[in-house]
Amino acid sequence: MRLASGAWPQTFKEAYCEKFHCRDADYERAVFRPCLYRHALPLANLILSKKPSFFQEDFDLIREIGNIDNTDKFRSEIDFFYGRNLRDKNRLRRLLRIRLSAKRLLKLKNEVLRNLIFAAVLQR
Repeated sequence: MRLASGAWPQTFKEAYCEKFHCRDADYERAVFRPCLYRHALPLANLILSKKPSFFQEDFDLIREIGNIDNTDKFRSEIDFFYGRNLRDKNRLRRLLRIRLSAKRLLKLKNEVLRNLIFAAVLQR
């Protein structure tokens, strides 16, 4: 299979679910926890149970990157998310960083796709 530069043989969601043996229905929650800032974990469950809409942008991003099959598009979505958080008026999200970490998302992408991209390069 021949891939364009930066293209992946699967979407991020497909690759994530394959690597971590995760059902499609569990994908969003499975990505959410490890990509939160560590200090946000204790509050996240409480906020999620009381006001799930607080994390709407985070889950929208997770859904969006799940459909991506290209490094540049993935990075663009992460950059857009980062910019929104800089301008966010919600102090919990902006100042206390009770939200996803863009850096953690990029690390997760690299972990998920490392072997997948390597295998695709070998097939060229």
